Amino acid sequence: MNVPPTAPGASTTQKRRRSLKRRRLRLLLDWMGRAETPERVAAAVAVGVGVGLSPFIGFHFILAIVLAFALRLNKFDTVLGSFAGNPWTLPPMYALGFRLGRWVLGYSPAAVPALRWHRILHADFWVAFRGPSVAPRLASFLIGTSIVAIVAGAATYVFGLALLKLYHRRHPRIAARAARRRERAEALRPPLEADVRPDERIH
Repeated sequence: MNVPPTAPGASTTQKRRRSLKRRRLRLLLDWMGRAETPERVAAAVAVGVGVGLSPFIGFHFILAIVLAFALRLNKFDTVLGSFAGNPWTLPPMYALGFRLGRWVLGYSPAAVPALRWHRILHADFWVAFRGPSVAPRLASFLIGTSIVAIVAGAATYVFGLALLKLYHRRHPRIAARAARRRERAEALRPPLEADVRPDERIH
């Protein structure tokens, strides 16, 4: 059986596509703080995931930026992680958190009935948080979804750290390059007041 030869133009196109994919991957890794330690990258993404799944809907982006500045984490990594909370993931995660919070607080399903989470992005959903049942519903929502967000953030850190360490082991040149970048960044970083010895301070 004769196999038709591959056209030179097709081979060139495939090489260009592979090169473009490698460039995109390299750019994404640069954006994700490849020069930082795996621990810090995983922590930044984990904080973002926790914020994105937190009950503070509408403030996820702001909280991600504030925490990134406060904890000195990579802003892009943290914001990227916050996109874990989106119209497709929030309804099931919030429904799980609501049931968990209701169970933790000891409310029965009859006293605190479930909410229509598929309507969470509509105004009529929030009508359920009015009236005499607002306190148990709100408490169940806040506590349960906070627990879910913390667990999701912790799981993201463990999984992300393992994945990044595996990537560094399989690509030692990239790991060495990242270490050199960190050394240069540390050398350019101005010393903090606590890092200066007493005899080096100007009186």
